[in-house]
Amino acid sequence: MKKITSTNASSNETAKKIRNREIAIRIVTLIAVSFVLAIMLRVSRIDEFNTIKDFFVGRVWLQIFIISVILAAMLSTLYFYSIYIRRDLRKDKKLVQVLTASIVLTFALVLLFGTLINLYIAPLVLCSLLVGALLDKRIGIVTNILISQAFFLTAMIVLGPDKIIESSAALITSMITAIFLISNLDKARTRFRFTVLGILVGLCTAVIPMLINLLVNPEDVIAMLMSGLWSFLSVILSIALQMIFLPIMEYIFRINTIFRLGELCSLENPLLKKLAVTAPGTFNHSVAVGNLAEICADAIGENPQLAKVCAYYHDVGKMKNAEYFIENQSGLPEDNPHNDLIPEVSVSMIVSHVQASYDMIKAEKLPDIIADVSREHHGTTPVNYFLYKAQSYTEDDLNKLEFSYPGPKPQSKIAAIIMIVDTVEAASRAIANLSNHDQFRKFIHNLIKGKSDIGQFEECGITFKDLKTIEDTLVEFLPSMYHSRIQYTKPSEK
Repeated sequence: MKKITSTNASSNETAKKIRNREIAIRIVTLIAVSFVLAIMLRVSRIDEFNTIKDFFVGRVWLQIFIISVILAAMLSTLYFYSIYIRRDLRKDKKLVQVLTASIVLTFALVLLFGTLINLYIAPLVLCSLLVGALLDKRIGIVTNILISQAFFLTAMIVLGPDKIIESSAALITSMITAIFLISNLDKARTRFRFTVLGILVGLCTAVIPMLINLLVNPEDVIAMLMSGLWSFLSVILSIALQMIFLPIMEYIFRINTIFRLGELCSLENPLLKKLAVTAPGTFNHSVAVGNLAEICADAIGENPQLAKVCAYYHDVGKMKNAEYFIENQSGLPEDNPHNDLIPEVSVSMIVSHVQASYDMIKAEKLPDIIADVSREHHGTTPVNYFLYKAQSYTEDDLNKLEFSYPGPKPQSKIAAIIMIVDTVEAASRAIANLSNHDQFRKFIHNLIKGKSDIGQFEECGITFKDLKTIEDTLVEFLPSMYHSRIQYTKPSEK
């Protein structure tokens, strides 16, 4: 026992050292990025240098050092805040990559437009829009606050106090604009709607620099109006640049954003259109599962659109052998192709669709989580129909693993939701009457409990409270999908 305890303690200590080393590497990376940004900021005032020697004087490098310290403190704070509110990002290498790529890109464009055109047009909001879409809305808002503050302080150092009015106006406008835009990322689910939202927000926030200029210099009406115009163009420029760079970063980092998910939800997607033609029964089932999964995910605080997309694509592998799945059959017993197969072969045909789905989704270069859910949504559950059928042919005990899905078990709450809804939606079609509330709740409860009893939710972090919420949601919404309809009878002829 002492040896086992000692081994566990040693393993935990090793894991802790690895984790601390990874954090240290990420902090060093952020410090290096801060130094690069500081040099970029100082070089942007190249007009101050008569010769290259002027760049290497002590005062210039003191400014670079001070700017580096300010930026490093803010980036490190942003990193620790990110892993505090999103513990799943602690082991994700994409966190630092997305942060650094977004910040460096934004600072480069801010310097370009701010130096060549006007400081008001600097697209400060771009960084927070990219981070909010790629990582988390809360991280995006905090990113904007910190980066805006960093820009204000460094502008004072590099550009001098004569730019304090313009810098202050850009700072306030940037923070207000970012909060409004990021808060509505989920509501504006298409890029067009988000652009329209940006135009409205830009028009409203353009008043801020105009008021600041009116307060400081009320006699210069032209300067006041131009400050509002530049501010509006800054918001539009930030959104336009986001539309350009976000798809690129989505592809590079393989991250699903609200816009990408909205596009994948379209039934015009080639893979879904092919599913509708090749396996219409599976397509209808997937759409129904998507609608229910969206509601269930929202009920437990998960991403509803992600759940919907995962449901739409979770069974695309059934296209390979569509006729072997009951929802695509005519319903006549003699037309069932499994009549000519032994149970072992039938099972192999059925369980193969999870790997086929995974491969198809990967081939289409869709987000990884959609592929993962397609492989996990049956977990390691047995295909009981063919297990019992095979058992009826022999008195020997059969290996249940040979009649089960290969797994893995659900690794996320989204995968668990799809597993539950997939089972419940299919099973509910066989119930003649869903109006008896108590019986229907018991039916749903037993289906969920059956999955839980065989350990299918052990690795996904879903709680009993979540399962109860999902059960309540399905009991409330599922009957409305399959409500009984009035039977219209042909009037008897007289």
